[in-house]
Amino acid sequence: MNAPTQIKTPANPRYVDRDTLFEVERFLIREARMLDEERFREWWQTQLTEDIHYVLPVREIRMRADKKPVGSNPGAFVFNDNYAMLDMRIRRLETGLVWMEDPQNYIRRFVSNIDAAWADVDGEVDAWSNFIVYRNRRQRDETVVWGTKQCRLRKVDGQWKLAGRTILVDQRVVLDKNLYFFL
Repeated sequence: MNAPTQIKTPANPRYVDRDTLFEVERFLIREARMLDEERFREWWQTQLTEDIHYVLPVREIRMRADKKPVGSNPGAFVFNDNYAMLDMRIRRLETGLVWMEDPQNYIRRFVSNIDAAWADVDGEVDAWSNFIVYRNRRQRDETVVWGTKQCRLRKVDGQWKLAGRTILVDQRVVLDKNLYFFL
């Protein structure tokens, strides 16, 4: 899959009104709580569109003059998932055989700097936000991952749903053992 992997504000954004921004903020915050509570199946069934594209490209260290978009190297993704692949990842967690998740990791997601503008498709919004994810496993196994994400939200039957997400981690080297969690 090719992914739109650039996270930048368009030249002349049509920022959403206050009520829509509030709805977008509530969506992102409630989604973070849902994931913190490990309600992955509910997240997949109620918060995602079936044409979702969920990507975490590998960031390359480049000179400023190199303007290729992040993730332009095919195959250079930590995640490059669609609806079926996200389902597969959740089914794997549901087996109870993922040793990294047993005993349970304690994961807390923080979302901030939320902004949104109308997308180039009617009824869709591009939302930008920053995140911090804290994960604790056992006594001294703690990690923090931070970054930014751009989400494409679409209103379906009166509810916002996630139609796309591009995640950029702001660490050259992620010191965590894996990134097997949803952001």
